[in-house]
Amino acid sequence: MNILLLSVHFAPNVGGVETHLLDLIKALGKRNINVFVLTYRPLVSKNRWKIYEREKKIVIFRLPWIPGLFYKLSGRPILQFLYLVPGLFFSLPFVLLFKGVNTIHAHGLISGFVAVFWGKIFRKRVVISTHSLYEFPKGGLYRRFSIWVFQNADHVSTLSRQALREVRNLGVKKRNSSNFTYWINLKTFRPIKNAKSEVGWRNKFIVLFVGRLVSEKGIPELLEAVTKWNKNITLAIIGSGPYEKQIKKLETEINNLQFFGKKNQDKLPKYYSAADLVIVPSTHEEGFGRVIIESLACSTPVVGSNRGAIPEAMNETVGELIDVNPKNIIEIVETYYVDPRRLQKLSNNTKNFVRKYYSENNVGKIVKTYQ
Repeated sequence: MNILLLSVHFAPNVGGVETHLLDLIKALGKRNINVFVLTYRPLVSKNRWKIYEREKKIVIFRLPWIPGLFYKLSGRPILQFLYLVPGLFFSLPFVLLFKGVNTIHAHGLISGFVAVFWGKIFRKRVVISTHSLYEFPKGGLYRRFSIWVFQNADHVSTLSRQALREVRNLGVKKRNSSNFTYWINLKTFRPIKNAKSEVGWRNKFIVLFVGRLVSEKGIPELLEAVTKWNKNITLAIIGSGPYEKQIKKLETEINNLQFFGKKNQDKLPKYYSAADLVIVPSTHEEGFGRVIIESLACSTPVVGSNRGAIPEAMNETVGELIDVNPKNIIEIVETYYVDPRRLQKLSNNTKNFVRKYYSENNVGKIVKTYQ
């Protein structure tokens, strides 16, 4: 079986989707499936990258493209479409001409459009995976465009049940749609002994945020909370994005905020293990929240927003779900700070929870959609 994986974002760009795609191609390779990845260079990070990479059954081709515009065009769908479509659109037919592809697996709406257009011409099976909630309007050009893309795919696979209902409301048939679940590499993401000492957090109570520094991730609410909660509680932030300057400025003004910038995936387990709590305070309809399962795999409980698919990713045996606002963030963080036994009870449940729901066996659902 030969799969062409099509995505706007891919490693060494940093994010939950990018990590999943790396996990996916490795899992497919183990199952004797050849994968050709067509993507762009990193568009939202300055990490070093290669145009071409090859390893056993995996080939990756990254198109040179203009970086730095992705966040600037956020909220302007037509301009973002014009920015993201052309490279993939004009490159894909050449790949299909010279590679014996059975299925195009596109990730996201933009890649899905490109895959459906050329998939029909070349008569290739097209699978689209969504990693977020789109909150489609009730009418208009955007909705009609989305309906055309998803209805013309052979299969639509969504990351959550809520997203599955969303695409079925666009008219995607039940037999042509399903949901899938991320998985975690338990050899990489695992509790690390003495992590607090290694990171320099010994005798500190740490609340950790890992992710993009954008308003949708709850950064404004989190920054307000850290200025008001108990000064013995430290907020540690790992990530990059538009709020970097504001976070760095606040770090110079208060003593209980630490900003680390971006960290490679192989470094994250140490920080997860050293933290007492991980917080995922998204204020938009989060598609899933990969940080949640990474943290739980390291035995660190999670405080998450009760929006989007976050309640599908975790439950209150391993953390807490809240309505996100500064007051509620402060209240729950201080509750766990003064009650370490309650926190330890949650931590004790994480190992079995992750093994039950997030093993590599989850890739089987994806492979079925290729057939």
